[in-house]
Order: sequence, then structure tokens, then C-alpha cells
Amino acid sequence: MSSMQKKSMIATAAIFCCRFTGLLREIVYTSLFGATGALDAFLTAFRVPNMLRDMFAEGALSQSFTSVMSKVEKQEGSEAAWGLASRVGSQLISLMLCIVAIGILLAGSFMQQLYPERARVVLHTPWGAPTMVCADAAYRGTRTTPDGMKEVLFESTEKIAGLTPESCLRLSVIQKLQHGQKLALTCASADVPAGVTRIEERSFMGMATDLCRIIWPFILLASVSALCMGALNVFGVFGLPNLASAAFNLTTVGVGALLGWFIDPAFGPDALYGFAVAVVCGGAAQVLVQLPKMRQKGFRFHWDIGLRRSGRWVEFTSPAARRVWLLMLPGVIAAGITQTNIFINTAFALYLKPGSVTALSSAFHLWQLPVALFGVAVGMVVLPTVSRMSLTQGGEAGQEIATHLAKALRFVALFAVPSAIFLSIWGTEIVSVFYQRGRFDAEASAFTGNVLAAYSFGLLAYAGMKVLQPVFLALEKPWAPAMLALVAFGISVSCNYTFVHVLGMPATYLALTTSLVTTLNFCFYFLYLRHLLGGMACGVLLPGLLRIAGAGCVLALGCWAVAEFCFGSFTSWDFLARFGALAVGGLAGGLLYAAACYLFCVPEIRALSNRLLHR
Repeated sequence: MSSMQKKSMIATAAIFCCRFTGLLREIVYTSLFGATGALDAFLTAFRVPNMLRDMFAEGALSQSFTSVMSKVEKQEGSEAAWGLASRVGSQLISLMLCIVAIGILLAGSFMQQLYPERARVVLHTPWGAPTMVCADAAYRGTRTTPDGMKEVLFESTEKIAGLTPESCLRLSVIQKLQHGQKLALTCASADVPAGVTRIEERSFMGMATDLCRIIWPFILLASVSALCMGALNVFGVFGLPNLASAAFNLTTVGVGALLGWFIDPAFGPDALYGFAVAVVCGGAAQVLVQLPKMRQKGFRFHWDIGLRRSGRWVEFTSPAARRVWLLMLPGVIAAGITQTNIFINTAFALYLKPGSVTALSSAFHLWQLPVALFGVAVGMVVLPTVSRMSLTQGGEAGQEIATHLAKALRFVALFAVPSAIFLSIWGTEIVSVFYQRGRFDAEASAFTGNVLAAYSFGLLAYAGMKVLQPVFLALEKPWAPAMLALVAFGISVSCNYTFVHVLGMPATYLALTTSLVTTLNFCFYFLYLRHLLGGMACGVLLPGLLRIAGAGCVLALGCWAVAEFCFGSFTSWDFLARFGALAVGGLAGGLLYAAACYLFCVPEIRALSNRLLHR
């Protein structure tokens, strides 16, 4: 096993702890609050600062900083590298304080743009009218109350079960209605028949705004944590930075459950305010876990803003710090395209049935688990290595880098292919085992499982992107992939708008758009790197990929047979039966895939088996 693969496996083990605890966090959310409008509000509030963390802090900034610091450490020594860390850290804290203040002030505007406008439903019925689950009501117009609330007026001979003074309806639903036109209305939480309009429990836009304001300081702490992660990666420490994310997840769950219970022991919607505070506490824990290791490696923080006035302008006193930020700017676009697309999905999902945001979020966390275990881990190891390779070759990328990347992509594909197959064929079963408990029922499992299957089509490309994205920063060629990412962004918005507002499709198609855009983005990156490097060592990459694809076909056939003949009515089983069946099926599938890889002579499996036999 090569040095790259050993370090990747160490990072993978740490990332597994991070992602597993992250999955535990999602399970707690869905168990306590279900796929409801309240949890949609919390996830939407968290989405804005979390998107900035993924695309800015843990994406572009961390990668650009790691690339530059690796070169500084090799050329000038560790003391100069830690001096760069202090300088960039001071600049980062100053910038993030401004962003947090702006985010808190504009949280209301963010939520108004995301949430479709709603109005309270007022239904006039005669005395003694019967109560029905679904009733025909005549539209009588809208009005604005003295306190500024909009109300939509209906008249019916029947009452609607579940209607409360807070029940609301999207204004887009009634925009084309004529006065006196009848509309079939219901408050049912389950799927409603075609032609029936669902009245929502309440408008959660105000709650989402408050939660967003509470969560915003998290981006400051997450940015500092990402900087610590990048610095430790330069010195060969890959496990602890990812375990820090596990500390964030555990703190969020523990503190959130305690504060949520204190606010509302029944864990109603107001308990989510406790979980919002816990997100900030988790960000602080993420930083504190890494500081002792950094001190051990020689880091001593001193405030050094690294800026000076030159005439009318402010300039950097350190060329290395300037290079970090210059590399970061296009990297924000390139590295953040998938996160931006997820944010767009959230905005569009708010126009769909309640629980769509929760389904997208829950499925995405399951989708990210294999990507993080292998794609992120390998990319994390590849970045400092390629940075040093580019330096020794005088800045010119060569065949050595191409071969290194080909082996990295092949290693990622070995694990990403079976993961995509499991998630696509057994999507509902996997969601059921992880999430189906408490208020998250079988219907929510089936819906989320379909979303997960749609996500899985882009899993291999997403994992490959995580390997290739950092290479552009190492080669200091970030602008071309950034421009290509903008093209993919335009495709994403167009597809989402068509699926939601033109065709009226469910959230599954939003996930399908993410898979499509991710695959196109990977192809763009691969082809452009091939141009930069003069080739991508296809003689190393393609034979291994074909063998892995053959083994994947064998696994897909086995998974389909199990789903068809053994997993009937899976979501109605009790938890132990579901867990046991999926565990046995997963183990059998893993052994089948490993055997197929051996028979198809996949290089990594052959090397591992030879090593074990030698021992």
C-alpha cells in the first residue's frame, strides 16, 4: 500500500467518526421533529452560514492556505509557515466578524427571499357546519390586518379538520383565482390527491429568521477551525482535524438536547432554538480540540493583521498571505458550486410540500458519507503532495502529478462505485434504518429514499471532484475551473426552475439536478487538468476503472435480487429486523464485490491480497 493510500486510510477513519456523528445529529433532528415545516425552518436557517463554511472556509480558504503553506514550509521552514498561519488567521477573524455582523442584520431579508409569501387562512362557515378532512371553499379575496398580516378569505358549508388561526396558504396558490371560484382544501399531513390544495400548519419564516441570527456566529468559528485543519495537514496530521468535526456534532447533539428540553420538554418547534445555540457551541468545540496539537507542532498565535496603507490603498505585507487570498477568490466559485446548488435546492424545495427540505438534507448527509470517507480524505492527502511536486518541477505540472492523480482517482472509484450502487438500489431501506423512528414515519422514509437514489447517480463524480479541486490550487490555476463552475451553476438553476415551477415535480428531481451538475463539473475539471498536465495517465486510470465497473455490475445484480425477493414491505418491519436484514445484506454485498474485484484483477485489491498473503 502506497504512502498516499496509508494517509488516506488514516484520514478516512477520522472522517468516518465525523460523518457517523453527523449522521447521529441528523437522526436526533428527524426523530424529535420529523419531516415538518419546523425542522425545514431550522435547516433553512442553518443552510446560509453552513453553505459559506463549506464553500469558503472548509473549501477554498482551507485548500488555498494548505497549498501556499506547504510551499512556504518547504522553502523557508516551519517557523515561517506558522508566521503565515498567524497572519492569515488575524485577517480571517477580522473579515469574519464583519460577515457575521452583516449576516445577522440581513437574516430577515435572506429568509424573505427564500420563503414563498404566505397568508393566514380565514374560513367562514355557517353555525353547525359538519367537519370534513377535505372541503370545497369559495375564494373571497385577501386582506391585510392592522398588524400587517395578510389573510386569505374563503367561504364554505363545511369546516376543515385541523384548521387553526395560524394555518396559512402560499399566495402563489391563489394568484390566478377569481372571486367566488371554488378550491378543494385540506390540512392533512399525508400526500393529498390531485386537485386538492394543502393548507400549511403555520408560516415558519419568522422562526427561520430568528434561528438564522442565532446561528450566524458559527461561520467565524468554523472558518478558524478550517484554518487549523489546513495547517495541521501541512505537517502530516490528518486524523485530529477531522475528529474535531466529530466534537462539533456531539456538542451540537448534547447541548442542543439539553437546551431544547429546558425550553420545551415536549420538543415542540420552540425547542429548535436550543439546537441553534448548540451549533455555535459546537463550532467553539471544533476549534478548541485542535489547538493543543498546533501548539505541539510549534504554533504560537500573535495578532498580525499583515496589512499596511500605501497611498489610498491597503496592501499585504506578506506575498504569501496575498497569494492565499488571491487563490481563494476563484476557489470560492469552483469549490462551492455543489454547495451553492444545494442552497438553490433548499430555496426551490420551500415551494414543494412540507418536509421536502428535510428529505433533501437527510438524503444529502447519507450521500456525503462515502464521499467524505474517500473523496475528501484522498483530496486532503493529495493537495500538499501535489503542491510540493509542482514546486520541485519549477511550477510545471508533469507526468508524475498525472500518475499520482490517476492512482488517487482509481482508489476513490474502488469505494465510490459500490457506495453508489447500495444507495441507489437500497435507498429507501438505508433511510428507513437510519431515520425511521419517532416522528419520521415510513412515508417519509420512502420519499427520502427516492431523493437519495437520485443523489447517488452523481456520487462517483462528486468524489472525483473532491480529489481534483485542490489540484488547481496547487498548480495555481484556479480561474478556468471557476468559470466552468459558473456554467454548471446556470444549468442547475435552469433545471430546478423547470422541474419545480413548470413541471411541478417533487424534490427527487432537485437531487437529480445536483447529480447532473456534479457530473458535468467533474468532466470539465478532468478535461482541463488533462490539458494542463499534457495527459492524465489514462493507461494507469482506465484499465482499473473498467475492472471496477465490471465488479460493480456484479454487485448491482446481487443488490437488485435481494431488494426484489427479500426486502418486500421493508419499512413496516420493526427496527431490529430492518437493521439485521440490511447489515447481513450489506456484508454479503461487500464480500460479493470484493470477490468480483479479485476475479477482475482490480490492482488495489490484488495488491492488498498479496500483502496479506505475504504476511
